[in-house]
Amino acid sequence: MKKLLSITAGVLSAFTVSAQCPQITCLSNITVNNAPGTCGAVVNYVTPVGTNPCGSSSQTFNYTGNVQTFTVPNGVTSITIEVWGAEGGTNTNDSINCIIGGKGGYAKGDLTVTPGQILEIYVGGRGYSGNVGGWNGAGIACPQTTTCSKGGGATDVRQGGSTLNHRVIVAGGGGGAEWSGCSGTGGNGGGLIGNDGAHPITGPRDGKGGTQVAGGAAGLGGYNGTSGVFGVGGNAGTHPAGHAGSGGGGWYGGGGSAEDGHAGGGSSYIGGVTNASTTQGLKSGHGQAIISWTGGPAITTQTAGLPDGATFPVGVTTNWYKVEDGLGNADSCSFTVTVVDNEAPSITCPGDTTICWGVYNANITSSDNCPGATVTQTNGPTLGSSFDVGTYNLVFVVTDASGNKDTCDYNVTVEVCGGVNENNQKYGISVYPNPMREYVIIENKHIEGKYTIEITNTLGGIVKTINTTEKRVEIQKGDMSKGMYYYSIKQNNQTLGSGKLAVE
Repeated sequence: MKKLLSITAGVLSAFTVSAQCPQITCLSNITVNNAPGTCGAVVNYVTPVGTNPCGSSSQTFNYTGNVQTFTVPNGVTSITIEVWGAEGGTNTNDSINCIIGGKGGYAKGDLTVTPGQILEIYVGGRGYSGNVGGWNGAGIACPQTTTCSKGGGATDVRQGGSTLNHRVIVAGGGGGAEWSGCSGTGGNGGGLIGNDGAHPITGPRDGKGGTQVAGGAAGLGGYNGTSGVFGVGGNAGTHPAGHAGSGGGGWYGGGGSAEDGHAGGGSSYIGGVTNASTTQGLKSGHGQAIISWTGGPAITTQTAGLPDGATFPVGVTTNWYKVEDGLGNADSCSFTVTVVDNEAPSITCPGDTTICWGVYNANITSSDNCPGATVTQTNGPTLGSSFDVGTYNLVFVVTDASGNKDTCDYNVTVEVCGGVNENNQKYGISVYPNPMREYVIIENKHIEGKYTIEITNTLGGIVKTINTTEKRVEIQKGDMSKGMYYYSIKQNNQTLGSGKLAVE
C-alpha cells in the first residue's frame, strides 16, 4: 500500500491509494566478494516483475483545511466519487455526549472526465465547540465553547472551476448543537434535504435542513439565527450566553438556530454525476472524499542499477525497478548489491641499501585489484628529504579504498662519501678523521701565507673560524653536536678547498 503522510499547522493530511495497483516486490539485499584479481563480481539475481492484482485504483482525500486536487490518470475517462460531509460540533458542557452535533451526509456518483483533467477537492472540517472548525461552508457560531457549537463543513468535488457553481457532487455537513441539558441533537447533513435541528422542547428555535433550492430556515425565538444560503450554513443566534449552533455546509446550508435550539444540516447534491445516491448522517469527525477508477496492465522496467548477470563493481549498487499500469499509477522497489573487496594490495620496497649523505629518494611500487590504493610512509626520514649520517628503518603501507593493507620496510645506511682523507690536488689538502669524533686535522702542502678555515652547519651558520698560516691545523670538536657540517679553506676571498665534515 502506498501512503504519504504529512503534518502541517497541526492538521493531519494523508494521501492513500487504498489498494496499490500495480505493485512490485524486490528481493533482499545481496552481498558477495569480488572475483580474485578483479574490481567487481558477476552477480545473478531473480529480476523483479510487477503485477496489477486489483485491476482498479483509488485515491483518498482527508481533511486538510485547504483545497486539494486530483489529476485524472492517462487512459481514464470515468471515475467514481464518494464524499462524506463533516460532523457538527458538540459544546464542552456536554461531558457525557448526550447532545451531539449532526453527522455528515454521504453522496456517491460517477463522473465523466478526460485524462489530465484537474478536479478540485474540498474536504469539510468538523465543527467544534464555540466558533471553531467547520471548514467549507459551516455558518458562524457564537464564541462560547461551553454552550455553542459550529456546524460541520460540506465535502464537494468541483470540475472546470473553483466556484460553488462548479460543484458536481456535494455531501452536506451536520448542524451544530447547543447546550441546555440533555436535549436533542444537531440536524444530520446529507440527503436531498438535510435534517432539521432536533431539540425536543424548543422546536421553533431549531434551524431547518438545507434543500435543493434553498438554505434551511433560521431558528426563531429570542435571539434568532439566520437562514442557510447557497453553499453556506446559517449563523447561530447571538444571545450573550450562547446556547445556539450554526448550520452545516452543503449544496444549500442548514439554518442556524436561535437561543436554546439546534442547527440544521446542509443538503447533498448529486445533480452533476450519474448512477448517484445520497444518504443522511453517516460520518463522524472530519469529512472525506474517495475517487476510484479502473486500473490497467503491469509494465515493469529497471530505472537504476545493473541487470541480472552483469559485472557489479566493488561497493554498493542500488537497483530500482518500477511497475506502471499505463494509467499513471506506479509502484517501485529497490535492493542493493554490495561487492566486498577482500583482496589486499601488495607493496614492494627496495632491499637494504647504503647511500652517501644528502637527499635520498627511492621507488616504492604497489599494485591492487582496484584503483585508488594509496601509499604512505609510517617510519623513517621522508623520501625526497636530506638524510643525515646514520642507519634508518623506512616503513611503507599501501591501503586500498576498502581498507585492505600491505606493508614493506628496508634499512638505509647513510655515510659520508669521499669525506675520509679528502684531498685537493692543487693544494694538497687532507681532512681526517672524517667523521670527526674528538678532533679533526686539516692539512695542506702548498698554501703559502695566511688563510682561513671556516666550518658551517647545514643551515649556513658559521660554527668555527680559524685564521692561520700553519700547514697542519687540529680542530677540537668542542660543542659541535652530532650531524653534518661543511668546511671551506679561503685565502684572499678565494676558496682553495671545501668538503663535508661529519661529526659523531
